[in-house]
Parts: sequence; structure tokens; C-alpha cells
Amino acid sequence: MKVIESANNPLIKQAKRINAGKAGDEPAIIVVEGRKLIDEALKSGARLNMCFIDSDSTIASQPELATKAMLVPRNILKELATVHTPGNIIAYFEPPAAPDSTEILEKSEMVVVLDRIQDPGNLGTIMRTSEALGVGAVILLKGCCSPFNPKTIRAAMGSSFRIPMLSMPDHQQALKQLKKHNFICLAASMQGTPLPAFPFPAKSALFFGQEGQGLHQEIFAECNHTLAIPMQGQVESLNVATSVALCLYEWVRGRSS
Repeated sequence: MKVIESANNPLIKQAKRINAGKAGDEPAIIVVEGRKLIDEALKSGARLNMCFIDSDSTIASQPELATKAMLVPRNILKELATVHTPGNIIAYFEPPAAPDSTEILEKSEMVVVLDRIQDPGNLGTIMRTSEALGVGAVILLKGCCSPFNPKTIRAAMGSSFRIPMLSMPDHQQALKQLKKHNFICLAASMQGTPLPAFPFPAKSALFFGQEGQGLHQEIFAECNHTLAIPMQGQVESLNVATSVALCLYEWVRGRSS
């Protein structure tokens, strides 16, 4: 295994340039930290570009990593880390191939559609919750942060590489595709049918908008129904990831009753 001892090494400089990419951009190379998440990336078919392992650790290189792995001192690994307490391994991958949207939409009973969700932590949590509750896909409309932002990957805890994600920047085209595949479009809002009283259709697309602004008005107008989460006290709104979890829980509960 190759050993790198200088922060001036071209590969270290390349890794730092990748790390410095704008958070909202769709990365050409994604940064994955920690053995478990790297394993998930490998299982997804993401192509490994390069990998750095702490030279003082006892971590063993997998066959999939062997040809791309390099040993580096702990201080250099810390310079590459995107977290305050880095693990022993950081890998750089090309993103997995995009799934076939037609196939995904044909077989899915529920999809979550996100409009301008810009917080990576929220997006990662939504992806993790969606996978846990059996959602067929998460659809990202224009204005969403990247599902492969390092913060999103950490919050998703591996779901980034398991649940199908469909990028559909044009919301009109997204609505057209959903209706073509017989989805009933449901808008989460402050006012509407109380969530526990709503009978979910066989194929449902749940739309969630940016916190504070909600769904884009054009999207809201195209949805078939509006759903509201009953709340008490003086709470005006819920975190979008919490809203997604509550709506999906009611969907799952309705299916099992």
C-alpha cells in the first residue's frame, strides 16, 4: 500500500480541492468518512476514486480498497476530515449511477417529494426515515441540497446509498411523471385534512416544502389534496424532517389497519 507523508502531495491537494467544493453543488466526487459508510458506498456500486487510511490505525484494507488506498499520518487525515473527530479512513467516490425513474415509479406505492430542502442534516434524516418506513424513492426538486453532501451522508447513516433518489429539477415535469404513473399528489401544509383522518391512496406522492416558505405555490396548486398535522399549544410549525416522519408513520399505520 502506498504511503504519503507530505501534505504537499498532489493527491492530498486534490482531496482538499474536492472538500472545498460548494455545499449546494452536485459533487462530481463525493467524500465518505468512516468504515460503515464506505462499505455502503461500495455496495451501491459507487466507483472508488481514492482512499486515505490513518497509518497508525489497525484498520485492514478491503480488497475493493486495496488498489486505491494510501496510508497517511493522522495529522494529514485530520486536514482532510469534514468532522471535528474524524475516523481512521476517508474515501472519495464517483456518485452511484442514477436509478431508472420509470421502473422506480412503476413499483413504488409511496414517494417523498422535496421542494427546496437546503439543510443537509434535514435531507439526510428524511432519507433515513423514508428508507425505514418503506418509501419507494425520494424525489429532489430544484433548490434541494445535494444528497451526497458529506453532512447529508452522515445524517442519512447509509440511506444515501440504499434508497432510490430521483433528481427532477423541473417541478412541472415531476408532476407530469407522477400523474402518468397514477400517483395522487399530497401537499403537506399548515391547513388541510387532518392527517389521521386521511385515507392514503394506493399510490401516494407526499410533497414537502422549504421550512418557513412551504411548497412553491405552483406545486401546491397542482396537488390533489392538502394534509395538515394536528398540533396543540402555540407551536406554529414543525421541522420538515419531523413532518415527514409523522406523515409516513400515518401512512404505514393506515396500511396495516
